[in-house]
Amino acid sequence: MPTLKIVSMYNELKGRFAPELAQARTELEQFRVSLIARFGVEKADAITMHSQWTEDMIFGRVEVPRFPDGGEDAIKTLRRLTKKVRAVRRKIHAPECWFMENPTPISVLETVGLTWEEVCGRCSEDDFLPVSGVLWLLDVLRMTEQIMPTDEKMSEWAALGCSPCHLPVEWRRILKQRRVRLTFLLQMAAELEQEVRVEGD
Repeated sequence: MPTLKIVSMYNELKGRFAPELAQARTELEQFRVSLIARFGVEKADAITMHSQWTEDMIFGRVEVPRFPDGGEDAIKTLRRLTKKVRAVRRKIHAPECWFMENPTPISVLETVGLTWEEVCGRCSEDDFLPVSGVLWLLDVLRMTEQIMPTDEKMSEWAALGCSPCHLPVEWRRILKQRRVRLTFLLQMAAELEQEVRVEGD
């Protein structure tokens, strides 16, 4: 899915927080290496895997094993260090200059009757959405009511194993947040009269 950037602002934040991000990543990597020395490769891999919460774990579809000999503490430390890396990345991926549409059954643009292909079609050859395109997309987001998925889209969700009984409300919340964030980035670009880089498809 696409990533949108106001390049000058993004690069400024990336440079500003590069040392902090490098430090956080180093701490995480050093701890992962220490797990191998302490527990061995197989157990260290299992600890790393189970430090990453998945939907299956959250909803109890898979059993989370118990690790003796400090494994539970190692999982907590891995989660803490991973959160630290993510926190620095969030500083770089600030809403005023960065937006990414994560893979989901429906995109934020589909809720206003558009596709990312239509947006990319308005980009220059070097993948920049010009200010005119920024203003166009901003107008579409401002003037169009958010629509809910069609029956066909709901069928696609069901095919992906999504539960129709609770996901529409959750997706509505997620899509509303994404719409607000995308609108914020476009407003910033319009105010600065800057093009927006569109990466990915």
